[in-house]
Amino acid sequence: MLSMPNAATYVLPALGIGIAALAILGPGAPRVATGVRVWGAPVAGSEALALRVEGVRRLHGADDPAAIPQIEVSATSAGSPLERWTGSLDKDGIGEALLRAPAGLREPVTARIALGGDTLLERQLPLLPPLSGADTGALPGAAHATALPGAAHGELRLQVTAARGALAAPFPERVRVAIETQDGTPAAGARLEASAVGAEIAGRGSDPAQITTDARGAAELTLKPLAHTVELTLRATHPGSAPPGTRIASGTWEGKLPVIPGAIWLDPGGLDGERPELRLISPTPRPRAYVSIGGVRGRALGTIVPLAADGAGFFSGRVMLPDGAASGEADWAVVASDPYEQGAGTVAWPITSAAASASPRRVELLADGMPAAEARERARASHARRAGLGVLTASAVAQVLLLALRSRTARRRLEAHVAAASGGEGKDGTHGAPLSREDRDRLLAAVRAEPLLSALALAALVGLSFAAVAALATFR
Repeated sequence: MLSMPNAATYVLPALGIGIAALAILGPGAPRVATGVRVWGAPVAGSEALALRVEGVRRLHGADDPAAIPQIEVSATSAGSPLERWTGSLDKDGIGEALLRAPAGLREPVTARIALGGDTLLERQLPLLPPLSGADTGALPGAAHATALPGAAHGELRLQVTAARGALAAPFPERVRVAIETQDGTPAAGARLEASAVGAEIAGRGSDPAQITTDARGAAELTLKPLAHTVELTLRATHPGSAPPGTRIASGTWEGKLPVIPGAIWLDPGGLDGERPELRLISPTPRPRAYVSIGGVRGRALGTIVPLAADGAGFFSGRVMLPDGAASGEADWAVVASDPYEQGAGTVAWPITSAAASASPRRVELLADGMPAAEARERARASHARRAGLGVLTASAVAQVLLLALRSRTARRRLEAHVAAASGGEGKDGTHGAPLSREDRDRLLAAVRAEPLLSALALAALVGLSFAAVAALATFR
């Protein structure tokens, strides 16, 4: 039966390595880092801080959406707290937070997002300058109902605009035409003939449309794009501007219409009521649409609109605008199929006639909490690994001390046995041949050297083994 020191010598290494492995490969192993990103376009002076919050799970550099329940978003504007928002991030990891700022947003604006008692993000958010119609790189639609480029010829000058700045196939949109004579006066009563390639002219089928301009020299026609490239040809004549016996004044215009591939269409039919309704229609299957609603004071709110098959071959969804949203806060709606509003089909559809006074912007990344989330996860794993390495080091030291103790005990017993055998009485009652003092010292020196070298070699081997386990355990 093993004695206590002998048992400890064999059990301690296995026990120490086992406990260290549990700590290092369990709590000390890399885990998913969960954090949030904040998107938006806050404008200085706005009475709302509308943030799109994205939950992210990251492991080994790969990101996945994180559905996070019951987060709390709080913020301060110039040191004054705004109202809090609590809600959840859906299965795609997206949530829309709205924090009212009655006094207007003023720098510095600091936002904090918490989950329970843990802070996921706390960062100062940048404020954008007020919107204007001259902003560059703005979205198609809304404020961009400007004259379309085209090739114009003749005495009459034709100016063509898309009423809502953009078109989406295969949904009808109005196109406006303004005709002037060479001296700049409106060509009232001019006859306009229209034809299109890649689109139908409403009410005319494939025949050219015949339209007469009003007193302001303006006319309007409705086109239904059937392709993403639509070429429109217009030919105008103005008999009333030509003296008798002279050639009738005419003019032509040819150009492409701004059809946005992949755009989700905003039906203008629901915008005329007391409380406007947004009816979104996608020509392709999509589970949801991401909408940012705003005006001259920037993004006022955001919403996620579920889309479902509507029986007409499309996917549609509805959302009611909040009460009081028409007071300069809901002039346009940026509609996108992705939460970052980076897709080519992202369009800013006008909701009111005031939409042309400002150019809507895409949401921007305001704060990224993932670096901090990864740092928290690394700190947690590092703490657990340090605890495991501490157990491993203590086990190695204890094992070396046990080996030294066993070696010392064995050496003393051997010395006593050699001393008795070289000049005393043995256990069987016989007497050994007496040795000279020189031979006896030489024999004892040899006895002492061999166990000591063996013990040191074994201790070094044990230390090396523990060091190898520690190195492998901390490798990642």
